[in-house]
Amino acid sequence: DVDTARDLLAGAADGADPALAVALAWVELRAGDTGAAGRALPDWQAPPSAAWPLPVLLDAGLLDAVLADRGGDGRRAGRVLERVLDLAGPPGCRRVFTRAEPPVRDLLTAHLDAGTAHFSLVSDLVREAEQTTARPPAGPGGTLDEPLTERELTILRYLQSILSNVEIASELSLSVNTVKTHVRNIYRKLDATRRREAVRRARELRLI
Repeated sequence: DVDTARDLLAGAADGADPALAVALAWVELRAGDTGAAGRALPDWQAPPSAAWPLPVLLDAGLLDAVLADRGGDGRRAGRVLERVLDLAGPPGCRRVFTRAEPPVRDLLTAHLDAGTAHFSLVSDLVREAEQTTARPPAGPGGTLDEPLTERELTILRYLQSILSNVEIASELSLSVNTVKTHVRNIYRKLDATRRREAVRRARELRLI
């Protein structure tokens, strides 16, 4: 439980061990105390952080972005997340992003919508994050008579972006005609006639 975790991590917030300090900050966030999480989070952009292990640095930056988003500063959250993505090179560090926590998944999904220089990476991370947890039940919009296939769900996530069908085809190594066919099927299944309408309907159903 939260109290036990706090006890185990006692003293971590003094910054002596950044990994423990970041872990404590996440515990505070899960407990719903964003103020305590912010106070526990060490400064991951200060010069001493250059000596931190990369996963710890990414974890701290990701939490910083989540806290900014929770605080209503979406613009700063986007800037911080983009900086974290700039640092996230090695594939082994992806686990930091694909943790099965709604704040992280939601932040990554919103970042796709807002635009990022790391579109392919973020798309992959969103997909991997979704695979670590069961898909939530459909919302007020009900359920689909004919479920979307995995490929259609992948393309649906790309429809949130500003990419054209040609660019989506290039990203997925598919032909443009194949992408167009999937898009038509998505529109039909979601009872939509335009991209924006399909995305809105998908969000109502919590498909993205």
